[in-house]
Amino acid sequence: MPQDHDIYLAFDPILGRVIYQKEATGRIKAKLSDNLTWCFCELCEKLTEYSAVRFNPVVIKRLKNGNAKLVPITEKMILLGLEKAKKLAEHYSEALSGKYGPHKASQMIARYGDLVEMRADRSVEGFLEYIEPKMKFREHLLHGELAWTTRLPGSSPDSPKPSKLYCERHNPRRSISSRRAYQRDRRFIWEYRALMEQIWSQGFNTLTLSGWDIEDHAFVRREAYKQVKALRAPTSTLDDFLSKGTMTQAEIARELGFVDKGYPLED
Repeated sequence: MPQDHDIYLAFDPILGRVIYQKEATGRIKAKLSDNLTWCFCELCEKLTEYSAVRFNPVVIKRLKNGNAKLVPITEKMILLGLEKAKKLAEHYSEALSGKYGPHKASQMIARYGDLVEMRADRSVEGFLEYIEPKMKFREHLLHGELAWTTRLPGSSPDSPKPSKLYCERHNPRRSISSRRAYQRDRRFIWEYRALMEQIWSQGFNTLTLSGWDIEDHAFVRREAYKQVKALRAPTSTLDDFLSKGTMTQAEIARELGFVDKGYPLED
């Protein structure tokens, strides 16, 4: 019978043991299949707990009886990684000049990078900036196995697993305050999604947003969440506006959208 899930190596830093995690199916699988938005919280612009863990893989060394320990990165590993990155960047520079043919530079990007993650920056500086941490991690990985931690930093042994849907602030299982934040913002989920669509539409029409840029996705979610906060409790954003400097009541009202709602203004 074929498996309906993927299995990957995970490391529990509290128990000091290697375990195997199963990727979820259904709603979770659909979310994780989106290469650009899988990492964002369903209710705001922050990263989910799960993506925060996945963005920080660890290197481990297996011990007996299923135990394991973390392999720390050393200064020597870092220097070797930087040296390899520099050599690759020099080779890439030569490839850009056409020394190795018209396709060599694109082949190097396909092998060592991701044009979306590089934000379409094909320059030598952009290539070097992108591959430096990759090369350091590759050098680190020569001394152990790749794994992902099963818990958030500082979590207790009985804490819930990192959420694939919500950030630490909105995960209702994390704390009383996070449960309240979840209940409060969950009520405005449809308004939040509608605002994101409006911002995307405006950005596409004005050519100021790009759907393949992860930074633009974060920006849209951040701006939509700000507007949801204004819908939820308009006065909660007064501090943001007052921090800009001296503003009249009319100016603050215009920023909060009271003018469109028909409120009378007096400067």
